[in-house]
Amino acid sequence: MAAKKKKKKTNNDKDTNKEEEDKTKIKRHKSTTLVRGTATFDNNKRVDFVTGFRKRKNTRRKKAATEFEKKLKEERREAKMNKRRTFREMLGLKGDDDQDQEEEKKEEKKREEKAYASGVSVVIEGL
Repeated sequence: MAAKKKKKKTNNDKDTNKEEEDKTKIKRHKSTTLVRGTATFDNNKRVDFVTGFRKRKNTRRKKAATEFEKKLKEERREAKMNKRRTFREMLGLKGDDDQDQEEEKKEEKKREEKAYASGVSVVIEGL
């Protein structure tokens, strides 16, 4: 009978086996949460969280509505200015060009207002 000779595992063989095992194993993320302690339930915080979706949605709607109104107002103002210019041109009035230039200067000094969700509003003038 031939005795089976056991092959000694070298460090090289161990490394390859570990690499193969690592490839087959699923790497899991280690949890950083503490297991100790007690869990508390606060109904008020839950209600605030659940109703917060609706509040945020309503604020987005209000913001969009105000921006839409601003755009409409600007378009109406521009339409009136164009209408006045065409009437002046039709009548042959050229002395009112100074007023047109003043109006254009006023337009250049626009006022930009930006409101953030945190309640802070920033106004930039003179752009």
